[in-house]
Amino acid sequence: MSFPQKNQAIHCDVVSCQHHAKDGMCELDSIKVAPRCDCHTGTCDESECASYHSK
Repeated sequence: MSFPQKNQAIHCDVVSCQHHAKDGMCELDSIKVAPRCDCHTGTCDESECASYHSK
């Protein structure tokens, strides 16, 4: 899924992911963000990148 008319950028510091590029960018056109199981804290750790795949 590509967004040619939008300036989308996905920055990522998770170097253990196979989609992580050396310039700190995610190589995917889009990512899926999903809630973590049984986590309703209202803080940033309530969600995670569901597109993560280990190298």
